[in-house]
Amino acid sequence: MIKPILIFLMLASALYSEYSHAGSFEGCYSRTDKITSAAPMLNDDGSESDERFKLKTSYINIFKKDDKYFTEGLIWGFNFHICTITAPLEGTTAPLPLVLKDKKLVFEEQEPEYDINCKFELEFDESGLHIKDKNYHCSNYMFYCGAHASVHDVHLFKTNKGCN
Repeated sequence: MIKPILIFLMLASALYSEYSHAGSFEGCYSRTDKITSAAPMLNDDGSESDERFKLKTSYINIFKKDDKYFTEGLIWGFNFHICTITAPLEGTTAPLPLVLKDKKLVFEEQEPEYDINCKFELEFDESGLHIKDKNYHCSNYMFYCGAHASVHDVHLFKTNKGCN
């Protein structure tokens, strides 16, 4: 009699753990970095500044709508280039749809006629998330990214405040 109850409790715990972990994906993840400029920056009076950097905050906002995950965000790179994470639909700024796969949120887009194989992965740990775009196809072909900005190998920390 004890074994069936123990097995039931273990299964319930595993299912609850998976459900509770999945629910924790939602929220804002961000990081503030010193972004360096290749060109001299100007002071308010128009003179050249001695500083060549400014603090900028990269962020990803993850949310759920109708049991589907979405994200939108902005990643800063060298020389103030940015990578805007939205759905790859021309003329729109719709959020990027994501699918839950193996405890990761993933966006995949393949366009064989253009040799594009985009796989954008959000991997979560106790402090935040790691963004993966191993072949840089998402940064180069799907998102609006400047020459010195990429989404691959970016780590952002979960915050209690909202994005923006």
